[in-house]
Amino acid sequence: MDAKLIGIPLVVWGALCLLLAAIWMIVWPHGKANADDGLRFVILRWFHALVWLLLALAAFLAAFNLLGGAATARIVAFLALITYLVFMVTLTTNR
Repeated sequence: MDAKLIGIPLVVWGALCLLLAAIWMIVWPHGKANADDGLRFVILRWFHALVWLLLALAAFLAAFNLLGGAATARIVAFLALITYLVFMVTLTTNR
């Protein structure tokens, strides 16, 4: 449980990511979507928070060496990147 990123323990990074996920569950670009938008609404409403949840999960997996440790954490972090890209493309594209 000694793993660190730029000198800060991964557990701290994971906790910070959880805090950001909570913030992004409240703050979201609601001006860009309405409930009639279906998948676009879901992406804009939840994907940014999901990115931070995935990053928290990756940090905790690596910190506590769970389910394959760092190898699994890299896969989860990559999924966070894909989720973020989907969110950003959806946010920036016009209808």
